[in-house]
Amino acid sequence: MNRPRISPSGSTFLRFSWIAAMIWLTSISSALAEPQPPVQVFDVQQEQVVATLPNTAAFREQAASWLKAVQHLSGRARVEAESGIVVHIPLQPPLPVQHNWLTMNAADLYLFIDPEKKENPHLLVFSSEGKPYVFDCPSDPESFLEQHGLLQFAKKSQANMSDPAE
Repeated sequence: MNRPRISPSGSTFLRFSWIAAMIWLTSISSALAEPQPPVQVFDVQQEQVVATLPNTAAFREQAASWLKAVQHLSGRARVEAESGIVVHIPLQPPLPVQHNWLTMNAADLYLFIDPEKKENPHLLVFSSEGKPYVFDCPSDPESFLEQHGLLQFAKKSQANMSDPAE
């Protein structure tokens, strides 16, 4: 039985076709990969998630900006919210954080905003190893909240605090 012979140029074509097919299949599997976990807003008074948003690059960029701007760990003794909102930003893949005093990969960032307290908002960050870090938020997050339509939740939480009927 004679096997069909493939000319050298035909062999190159087959290899190229195989490589192209593999690249195409890889791009399809990437497109079908799990989407980023969503960003969630938790209202502390209501004790529930009040908003869920797609986790876009803008959230990751803001987290990177905050983590780049922090200058030291917070001196807070407690990281509990009694009122306000908590914005959870999952960071997948983990975001590298490099300072001369800290090196880690941030996997989750929680922004605590309590309009009733006179303290600055703070960030609770979990490394990819699960280690917690607390930082004072290096900038006023109001423009961030406004940009993503979240300012209403902070204001609503503050209104719930002052309304005795709720």
